[in-house]
Parts: sequence; C-alpha cells; structure tokens
Amino acid sequence: MPADIVATDARDLSGRLALGTVQFGLDYGINNTAGRPDDATVAEILHTAQAAGITLLDTASAYGDSETRLGHWLSQAQPEQKPFELVTKLAAGPAGHVWHALQTSLKRLRQPSVYGVLFHQFAGFRDKPAAWEVLCDAQTEGLVQRIGVSLYHPEEAEWLLANPMGVSLVQLPFNVLDQRFGPLLPALQQAGIEVHVRSAFLQGLLLRDPVTLPAFFAPLAPKIRQLRALAQRAGIPLASLLLLFAAYAPGVARAVIGVDTAANLRENLAAGAYTAPAEQLRPELQQLAEETTKFILPYTWPPRS
Repeated sequence: MPADIVATDARDLSGRLALGTVQFGLDYGINNTAGRPDDATVAEILHTAQAAGITLLDTASAYGDSETRLGHWLSQAQPEQKPFELVTKLAAGPAGHVWHALQTSLKRLRQPSVYGVLFHQFAGFRDKPAAWEVLCDAQTEGLVQRIGVSLYHPEEAEWLLANPMGVSLVQLPFNVLDQRFGPLLPALQQAGIEVHVRSAFLQGLLLRDPVTLPAFFAPLAPKIRQLRALAQRAGIPLASLLLLFAAYAPGVARAVIGVDTAANLRENLAAGAYTAPAEQLRPELQQLAEETTKFILPYTWPPRS
C-alpha cells in the first residue's frame, strides 16, 4: 500500500479516536504490569497524540490524579499548539455536590470549559433529576458543550431513546465479544447523541494468548483462537483489527483507547492502514459476540491475583 494512502487512513482513524487517561492516574487493565506512567512518559504520549491528530482526551474525577496531571501538561502547552478537547465524568448526587465537583474538575484541568461531562452511572442520572439540571445549566452557561451519561447495559440506551432529556453524549462498551449495544448505535446517532465506545480490547483480555488465560476466562479460548486466526488470515495485527471493529462500527463517533507508552499509541494509530480489509471481516467478527455477560462485564470479573 502506498505510503500516502497509509498516512491518510491513519489521519482518518485519529479523528475517530479519543485518548483515555485512566492509566495516567491509576493502575488499570488486566495486562498492566508497569503501573502508572511517569511524567515524561505522559508528556510523550500527549505530544504523540497531538501530532497524530487526536483531538479529544477522556478522563474522570475518579481516575486518581489523572485530571491534575492533564491540567499540568495542558498549562505548559505552547500557545500555537492545537488544544485538546476534554471529556470528564462525575458522580450524580445532590445538586450542590455536582456543581462543586464540576468546578473542581475544571480547576484540576485548568480549563474554563470542557467538551463533555458524563455521569458515571445511569441510575444516578435517572433517579437524581436535580443533578441532571446542574449539567443542563452548565451547558447553558457554556461550561460544557455536550452532557450525558456512561452506559453499561442496552436497556439504559433504550430508556434514553424513549425519554429524551437533552442527553447529547454517551459512552458505552463495545468490542468483538461485547456487541450488546450494536443494534442501538445507529439509533443513538440519529437521535443526536454522540456515541463514544470504550473497551475495544476488553481491558487487554482480547489480546491475551489463549494459553495464558486465567481459569475464569477459559471458556473464551475458542473464540479468541478464532479471532486470532481471522486476523492472521487477513494479515492484520490483532490489536488493529479490534480497534477498527470498534472505531468504525455504524453509529460510533469515537473509540476511547488507553495506552501506557507513546510506542503503544503509535501501534494503535498504525491500524489505519488496515481499514479496508478489517471492514471486510466485520460480518465474521460479528459472529463472535459473547452472550455470557460475566465474561464481558469487567465489574463481574474476579480480582487480579
């Protein structure tokens, strides 16, 4: 494939990605053995993302000191550099608490406003209307462009579609094994709700050699072997295939990815060279959907030993 085509595809992919920053503040992921990256590594990751054309960072007040570390880096950025847009997340609660939490996040991020604010849990969003009004007011005041909620179950998306409340942004899990939201993604898009998907690699589980799977995940080994065989047959790196499956799913605006190093980010961006052959595999990959939720919902997994 000519180099100019690869570069164009990579740039197109970067526009469909958001850089997740939970790794900046917490030890995160089933395959994480290195812990939190140091300041130099964080700076290199952010510079690499910026140079590649990634324009959105995803964080949360609950991600350790991620907001603080991002705010420090953003405050040091050169004026001529294109700034990142930011999405952060808060817990729903009493209106005063939500307002204080939003102001605290803006202070940590050293930003007058952000692109998006999400509530962490759907139940809090649905059951605390006063909390939602705070985000609506913040949107009216120009502190945030899009507001919404992080979803975990398809029935939550169905509720949003049936009860329009001004939600304009959601984040939800989507990957080769967890395709529960697949049929709802275009409907959310058509309703004016921007969809960001997370967990393209299922916290690294989909990248594991089936031989090394913990006993809990042993029933997934046949599907992971089949996934690896499909990638090998098409000549597509496994991580690239997984990322493209999520990023280009119909109805998806962005796929949130987390990395530990700049080299890891560059590997993800290189997936853009495989967009066309990966899309041809989508029907076969859709057949790998897993129905047993305990394997695809990380909060149901046993603790790491």
